[in-house]
Amino acid sequence: MIFWERQKSLTAFYEACTKPVRDAYDLTQMQFNILMFLHNNPQFDTAGDLVKTRHLTKSHVSTALKELEARGWIEAHYAAGNRKSQHLRITKSAEAVIAAGKAAQEVFGKQLFKGFTPGETEQYKVLFDKMCENAAEGLAETERMN
Repeated sequence: MIFWERQKSLTAFYEACTKPVRDAYDLTQMQFNILMFLHNNPQFDTAGDLVKTRHLTKSHVSTALKELEARGWIEAHYAAGNRKSQHLRITKSAEAVIAAGKAAQEVFGKQLFKGFTPGETEQYKVLFDKMCENAAEGLAETERMN
């Protein structure tokens, strides 16, 4: 399917855009992705959220989180009255990394949507959301059958 092959160019371009940041801060792609995901999606703030939402393996998430915590860029805490789930938050010492990451993501986004009208950009978002919903539905169905 041509879509699958072509979407790989998006991933490759994203990785190229973020490489200077990852190199400057000695981050793996996984560490960078987790840090930026936590920043961009504060409603998803547990390791379980990362695994479920991003479809990542628990061991990779755990390893990346340990390194980010050791650097002092994230910290784990418990919500009041709930000692069951650790919630993650980005610390002030990660501000420079986050700023550089946001700048790289903006370069990526501007290039991706270059030449799009505002209406086309909105249409793309609607269609992409539908595709993601369909994929999630198909994945759930496949998991039920197995």
